[in-house]
Amino acid sequence: MNHSTPVTVASDRASKRKEEKRNRLLAAARKLFVSKGYHETRPQDIAKAADVAHGTFYSHYADKREIFLAFASGAQEDLHSYVHARIPKVDSFEEYIRYSLTSIQEFAEQNPGLLRSALVDTKVFDPTDSTSKEVRSKFASGFIAQLKNAKLNGELYEDIDPDLIGHAMMGLIQFSAPMAYRKGQSRQEYVDHLSRFLTRALVKSPKNLK
Repeated sequence: MNHSTPVTVASDRASKRKEEKRNRLLAAARKLFVSKGYHETRPQDIAKAADVAHGTFYSHYADKREIFLAFASGAQEDLHSYVHARIPKVDSFEEYIRYSLTSIQEFAEQNPGLLRSALVDTKVFDPTDSTSKEVRSKFASGFIAQLKNAKLNGELYEDIDPDLIGHAMMGLIQFSAPMAYRKGQSRQEYVDHLSRFLTRALVKSPKNLK
């Protein structure tokens, strides 16, 4: 008698249950990291919110940092997809900046606290943690790529370092957006201010363009 089919079905069911629990843990972690922050979220809190045993957490993730990285990576993928779909073909770095800032702000407004949580500097809590560096580098990579292209096209000043400025832009957005909100500025006002600042700092004036 061939028992391969029942065994395969049982294996498939076990795999589906395992994947379902992993997804529940990640969904719970996402809510807790956003509402409570990285430092105040514990693995047992995530397991409880996901309605699984505490030990189940460790059968899927080694520690809090690992599930945080999964959460942050997912947030970055969501952001990238959202922004990429809303940036048409542009002819200048300034246009790219305006579309990017507008889309990022829209995403942040629709997902309160998500970016702030995903970009938290976990080294404040644990100096040996490399999680924050990985997430921030991924976030900055889109800006860096555009800066490199704009520099090759002669739009930017020759002494611009795309890698350095790409990370600087990320930090600028991360910390300036909450300030604009507290000042009562609209999304358009914020985008206008930041676009002007970045364009004047990075882009050659028309008389200097080659």
